[in-house]
Amino acid sequence: MKKPIIGIVGKPSFSTDMWHYMEIVDDIRYVLSKNNALAIGILPTEKKIDFKTDEEIDQNSLTTEDIEGLELILEKVDGVILEGGLVSNQYEEEIAKLCIEKDIPIMGICSGFNNLIRALDGTVHIDESTFHNQFGSRIAHDVEIVENSKLFKILKTEKIKVNSIHTCIANKNEIKGYKVVATCPIDGTVEAVELENKRFVIGIKWHPEFMETMTPIFEEFIEECSRA
Repeated sequence: MKKPIIGIVGKPSFSTDMWHYMEIVDDIRYVLSKNNALAIGILPTEKKIDFKTDEEIDQNSLTTEDIEGLELILEKVDGVILEGGLVSNQYEEEIAKLCIEKDIPIMGICSGFNNLIRALDGTVHIDESTFHNQFGSRIAHDVEIVENSKLFKILKTEKIKVNSIHTCIANKNEIKGYKVVATCPIDGTVEAVELENKRFVIGIKWHPEFMETMTPIFEEFIEECSRA
């Protein structure tokens, strides 16, 4: 199997008076490298990035030139991961749209899940209960998986235990286009979605990069990317 090149989409990080930073989660890079993939960073093409919280994403920041630049970048990779974080920008949503359109394998983790949902005109909202914002890698709650799904075929179980480190959530009625394949039994919120008739499009609310039991998800993703 060839080593696929997988792009991790960078997010704006902290700023100083002089420097602005883009961030790549190294735990994701590490799990890709450990499983025979090459990881590279995908950076935005806008001239200026506005810092937005995940629920304040700017829907009108990209130009035609920006989008064309993202298309050129995506031609260089075999797959894409939208990582988690506290901010989102329209370039992440646009990358999700382009990957779906061009059938490039893509996985969205945490806020990456949010941007996959937005890419097909769905919505997410703030979890006022804060139940899902349990910072740390500890196990927070169960997740129930639909048997007739790619996620079930990968993990081979109907119930898993996951961490939960996010502020935005989605209910089934906020999801458009995707098949809902996993939910939290405590409050019914959506924990994973898939797009049928595509090579690999999965959005996950928890952080599989922190869980050894989730390695099969990355293995399957990398294997699909290697077929490009």
